[in-house]
Amino acid sequence: MPGLIPRPDLLGAKRLLAVQPHPDDNEIGAGATIARLASQGTEIRYITVTDGRMGTTDQALSPDELAARRKLEADRAAALLGVADSRHLGFRDLLDSPLPGLRERLLEEICAFAPDFVMTCDPWLPYESHPDHRNVGLAVSEAVSLMGFPHVPGASKAALAQPMVAFYRSARPNVRIPAGEYWDRKWQAIAQHETQFAENFLPIMRMFFESEATGEDGIYEAFKVLHPVYLHFNPGAVDA
Repeated sequence: MPGLIPRPDLLGAKRLLAVQPHPDDNEIGAGATIARLASQGTEIRYITVTDGRMGTTDQALSPDELAARRKLEADRAAALLGVADSRHLGFRDLLDSPLPGLRERLLEEICAFAPDFVMTCDPWLPYESHPDHRNVGLAVSEAVSLMGFPHVPGASKAALAQPMVAFYRSARPNVRIPAGEYWDRKWQAIAQHETQFAENFLPIMRMFFESEATGEDGIYEAFKVLHPVYLHFNPGAVDA
């Protein structure tokens, strides 16, 4: 089947919906690629699923205060990458598993925006312990797979083309996007998340990412890019 279905061209995206579990995942997973797409005129919308209220080790910082600060950080980071449309669903951080209503909300967002690509974290990442990453990645995959069925809650009654899917930070990537030109912008965006990353930690984090994502042709961001036909009953998705 890989030979029958061409691999989708992520850099050809006209409308990209980038769905992140927390207010920093898009930048960490795909900040350079998002900046590149924005610069070439791709219409991009951010969807942040949770409010990130649990993401601190500071006992003096209340969950409500953290959630408010992280929303501002997320919007600043998105704008720095060239994304003006940043939306927040407001689910509480550390989603219950499974989360009632999440797939329906994401279906509504996908059908309303009608992107040709949806980007999110890979829910099948081995050893992924965070329930938000598993739940959001799965809910996005379910929404894309089921959006053609009008009786599914949240699906559009109008016929819409299913978008392609791009999973960032995947263990089985099939696409590398050159990131050198936008690599500094990625880290400038990550630095906006001041509640998450201490200034003295960012150089160490950047060094780790650069050692992981530097090949013969320079720095890249890797994705598992799939046609939606691979999202249901298809073992060929592993090697697509």
